[in-house]
Amino acid sequence: MKLSYTALKTFQQCHFHYHLRYHRGLPNRPRPAAQSSRALHGALHLFHRGLQHPDTEEAGQGSLASLLAHFQSYADNPLRPLTEQQIQEGKGVLTRYWEAHRGKFPPPYLLEEKFKVHVGPFLLAGRIDRVDATPGGYEIIDYKLTQRSVVAPDPLQLDVYQLGFQAVSGQAAKQVSFYYLRTGQKETVEADAPAAAQARVRAVCRDLSREQAFRPQEGAWCTHCDFQEFCPAKARQPRALPAQNKLQQLGFNFDL
Repeated sequence: MKLSYTALKTFQQCHFHYHLRYHRGLPNRPRPAAQSSRALHGALHLFHRGLQHPDTEEAGQGSLASLLAHFQSYADNPLRPLTEQQIQEGKGVLTRYWEAHRGKFPPPYLLEEKFKVHVGPFLLAGRIDRVDATPGGYEIIDYKLTQRSVVAPDPLQLDVYQLGFQAVSGQAAKQVSFYYLRTGQKETVEADAPAAAQARVRAVCRDLSREQAFRPQEGAWCTHCDFQEFCPAKARQPRALPAQNKLQQLGFNFDL
């Protein structure tokens, strides 16, 4: 069964939400900020790719103008157009990002690198935004595009990134950094050894493979939950669950 960090985090927070999202296949509601986030992410990818593979025929690589031009190309996409407010906000975010580095960026070691890691009967898949080779070792960088305030890095996400980087490079990262684009802040933590990360991720996967009841678990995440109308912990008269259109992940032998 294929999993992602988001799926594992959802299971950690609420087994019932995980069941509805990944077993029943209920979709999350669209988020207004999603299109703006995709545009910011795409612009940063193209900008840093130009630094990774410089093209002498293209003038202005690494300049603020080139970064904003990449963003504008996403904003002008007729299939996913941005509002004027989103465009101006996005340009402000990217301008602050460029100015914070004074236009000096190291060529990235990896960009938008997909990974797959086998953990018991699960296939953990994901994507790493960027990896820089620093004098102190490899640094994984994850762009946080929606949060408007800095939150403590999630240990599970740190572990998943460490395993993903090892899978694609055979190396261990020294640091994992979360770059909060809207605030311009960067939170860096020391990455744990891959063996320790593997053990912790494996423990979460083992719990998932053995879960049978998938009961609700209340917490701060309930505020933004898309499935409260189905939840026996939140709705006085929960809606009946829709027909199950995905096989329940039950009865796996984790030691296979």
